[in-house]
Amino acid sequence: SPQVRDSNFLVEVYFKTDPGHRGGVLVEKMLGAGYSLIVDRDGGVTFAVQGGEEAAELASRAKVNDGRWHHVIAEADRTAETLVLYVDGRKDVSGLGPGANVSLANDADLHVGGTPQGRCLAGTFEFARIALGTLADAKTTIEELYAWQFDGPFLRDWTGRVPADGRRDAGAIEFL
Repeated sequence: SPQVRDSNFLVEVYFKTDPGHRGGVLVEKMLGAGYSLIVDRDGGVTFAVQGGEEAAELASRAKVNDGRWHHVIAEADRTAETLVLYVDGRKDVSGLGPGANVSLANDADLHVGGTPQGRCLAGTFEFARIALGTLADAKTTIEELYAWQFDGPFLRDWTGRVPADGRRDAGAIEFL
């Protein structure tokens, strides 16, 4: 569920923008309370979390508006009151976030790639994921997750061979 009350959570996206694009929504569920992940005016990503009177915002150091594919995880560890942004398999920045005593629940729709009012992403999405937990809750690390998703065993046959023509053959072993 995209509804976040008091749990840890993360938002994960894999996307590319048109070169120089700024201001597009990646993922947002915000109406007085909630969360938002956008391509900001500096060409990075900003993760915003708000519940009642308590709000926190974290902007990446890394730029993502260069026309290349980028993997971003925005993580909220509510117990540790910490927000973290991971960009392309590395921790980019961390800062203070709201605690578990602050609900982020709201009646807003979930928006991916823009909103009905605009703020549309100029680019391409491969995937978006929302999880009610952190990487640590899943007993993994950014390095392990990134290696699995972008260099995992599903990209090779059982002998470790990469497909010669860029496509997997039917079966467990690459046809020679």
